[in-house]
Amino acid sequence: MPDQLETRYVTREHIATLPHGTLQYGEDVYLNRTVLLYHITLPTGSRGVDYIQTLHHKAAFIHDGFHHILDTSVSEHAVKIVLQARNGSLLSSQIGHKRWTYQVVTAMISDLGVSLLDALEERITGFSVRADNLWLSESGKLSVLNYWNEEELLDQGAIGLCRLMVSLLTRDATGSDAYEVLHTNLERAHIPSATTEQKAELVRLVKHICQSQASLSSLVFGLRNLPGAQQAENAAMPAAAAADSAPRRMVPVMPAQAAAAQHEDDDEDDEHRTIVRGLPRRTAAPEPARSEAPSRAGWKVGAVSAAAFLVSAAAVWAVWPSASEKSDKTIPPQPKATAATVAITPSATPTPKASEASVKQPGDKTIVPNLVGQMQAGAEELALQAGLHYKYFLVDDAKPQGTVIRQDPQPGTDGFQGDNVIFWVSKGSP
Repeated sequence: MPDQLETRYVTREHIATLPHGTLQYGEDVYLNRTVLLYHITLPTGSRGVDYIQTLHHKAAFIHDGFHHILDTSVSEHAVKIVLQARNGSLLSSQIGHKRWTYQVVTAMISDLGVSLLDALEERITGFSVRADNLWLSESGKLSVLNYWNEEELLDQGAIGLCRLMVSLLTRDATGSDAYEVLHTNLERAHIPSATTEQKAELVRLVKHICQSQASLSSLVFGLRNLPGAQQAENAAMPAAAAADSAPRRMVPVMPAQAAAAQHEDDDEDDEHRTIVRGLPRRTAAPEPARSEAPSRAGWKVGAVSAAAFLVSAAAVWAVWPSASEKSDKTIPPQPKATAATVAITPSATPTPKASEASVKQPGDKTIVPNLVGQMQAGAEELALQAGLHYKYFLVDDAKPQGTVIRQDPQPGTDGFQGDNVIFWVSKGSP
């Protein structure tokens, strides 16, 4: 099998040397397509078979924000991972040469954050969001290359995204700032594309995320609520909006008979052909010729019909006033229906519990409650009381069935109402 893979995937061009190996362009000879080849050198004492086994769960993950694993090859001291190729280039090669605006950067980081949240639901976490592990497409979308190796906490999750965002805004390819002072460096940076209000709100958000160890969902929510964020999203899809609002012209489908008639009449002029296409079901064209000389009996039938119509019209005119009076007499019962409507109104009064929940506004600050040790129903109630959305996973554990065994973000974390909290519920001993 390794020999077959070596002949199938041919290395074409070196892209970059990465912390875990090298990234190269390759060609899939069998399917005639371009791929990315990630060559990883294993540390001493590691086995390629063990390394590949850690990829099984992640290889099944397919998402636009991640390069899908197409194939793998194992040798004694190295592993080759074949990744899906996309247009664009490595982000780290663009930071020092390209200047992104405030609106573009916040939209890119927000979109990447949504991809990370989707991966979190599939229990895929711990990977790096450094610039050397991200691919930038020609349309400005970021995607993750290596999502199977676990990296340092500073390079992953919400803090990693904040460091990446500051690197893009300041054009600093290293991104080595400590997360505790990240907001200070951002405040000192010159960002000409951002207004004073926009920059102040962004600094406040980064400070909240880094110093409070806030969750990934808090960062995504905060980015989407920054001043000007909605305008940036609307400007990103003008063509799609125009396509949706444009009227659609329906082309009638010509029946088989009309199509045959048109085929027989190919020698007719263009004007006649246009009429046939516009009225596909009007195929009985010769009928007007038969009706050019109507019989005398037809005139009589027409006269009788006209007389009957006049008599009917006179009868309706004579009866019309009484019908109006009758209609006026049927109006008084209407208050009964109004009274019924008024009687129903008190039953629609919301209960105190619903009224209390409606007071909470998304975006207000809240504190993540402690859900660990609670039963599932109790944990759900606590999350709702804090104004949080929740998701949970059922896992095998020795704790009693229905007990919450862990959560993310951790208890006491500052957040915003409308954020997500995820917790894991024990299914009991298998």
